[in-house]
Amino acid sequence: MGKRLTTWLAVIIVMSVFFTACSSSSKETIQYEVDPQVKATITVGYGDQGTFDFFYGNLFRAKYPNIDVKVTQDEPDVFVLSLEKYDEYLDEGKLYDLNNVITDDSFKLEGMNQDVIDILRQRGRGKLYGLPPYFNNQALFYNKDLFDKYNIPYPTDGMTWEEVLQLAKRFPIDDGVSGLYTRSLGDLLSNMEQTKNLEKINAKDMKVTMNSDSYKELIETILDANKSQALNVFFHDGFAKNDPFITGKSAMTFEYYTYLNNNIYWVKQEQGDNFHLNWDVAAAPVDESNREASPYFFIPTIFAVNTKSQNVQAAWEFVKFINGEEFAKINSRTTTNSIPTRTDYVYNPDGKRIEVFYSNLKMNRALVSHSYYDNIPINFGGVFYNIVESELKAAAVGAKSIDEALVSIEERGQEQLDKQLAEKSNAEGK
Repeated sequence: MGKRLTTWLAVIIVMSVFFTACSSSSKETIQYEVDPQVKATITVGYGDQGTFDFFYGNLFRAKYPNIDVKVTQDEPDVFVLSLEKYDEYLDEGKLYDLNNVITDDSFKLEGMNQDVIDILRQRGRGKLYGLPPYFNNQALFYNKDLFDKYNIPYPTDGMTWEEVLQLAKRFPIDDGVSGLYTRSLGDLLSNMEQTKNLEKINAKDMKVTMNSDSYKELIETILDANKSQALNVFFHDGFAKNDPFITGKSAMTFEYYTYLNNNIYWVKQEQGDNFHLNWDVAAAPVDESNREASPYFFIPTIFAVNTKSQNVQAAWEFVKFINGEEFAKINSRTTTNSIPTRTDYVYNPDGKRIEVFYSNLKMNRALVSHSYYDNIPINFGGVFYNIVESELKAAAVGAKSIDEALVSIEERGQEQLDKQLAEKSNAEGK
């Protein structure tokens, strides 16, 4: 890694830099040309300097040695935003209109995934105020050799969760092979509820809302699959080298794109020629009412220029570089934890169907803001997850009926939510 990074840095250091953009609002020509006598400093709203430098800062400085980039928690020149914060800052007028500067022929906006860009344009009422170098999505990984061995058809794009679980039931548990590996019953429930547009919590009224026919139906489906041993429940922290899919004990698993980097490619690198997992991917499961729309896509990070920046030229150079072809090419030589928005540069050394992660992104929920969840106490999610998981396990072993489990989930969950809301209110002095 060190030698490769050094080589990349050496290559881009010698590149010439010229920035020209036209501002439609000021009618002035904005120019920024790196010169030994001209220096600038910009700040980026990021967590810590070390992590920032590793992923972004060092590469940017190599190309722009006269622009010093520092991390700050105060008012930065460049914002690093979630989609919800992007909406909020748009409403507050904090974001610079990038339509004023995306006129440079060297920045090919059309090379970015247009489904992702269109979502930001819709948020900006036709204009772009930020750019996302990455996004994420989930897909159904499957073991081709296991499907072939038992003469079971591969999973296909546009399947529902019910169809996936029926497929999982076809694998012979007597041979020690399960159909679907999941980290927990609660994880599977969370994945399935998203296709139905269900929410465990009504965040407007701060009420837990799982005791419903819709949730009962989902849990019945999950417990039926679990009873038939179609499921292999194996909890890990996301970096397991021996999960049932990796070891060939489960035919399918549903994971984010990060699973490639943190699991499959990691084990392949360690095992070399001894790694024999013959895998591929199908698009994420959908709801029967709309087999073209999946709910799992999200944009984790958007880079935007602060309207109050005193260094708009340099700030835009940073945003442009992080979202540009050059940066994408550098990262295309290795795996990443998220999908490059410039999908032509997705790392795919084995020629798998990686395009299912980013092609035809018809994501209905991607256009829905969930900023109201900001009012839910930050620690509630983990506590509630454990409550749901414990009640699902009780129902799975017959200690409780599904109805009893749902009642208990609502009662225990509401008690914890009320408690944490009160603690949050007290801490804020309300």
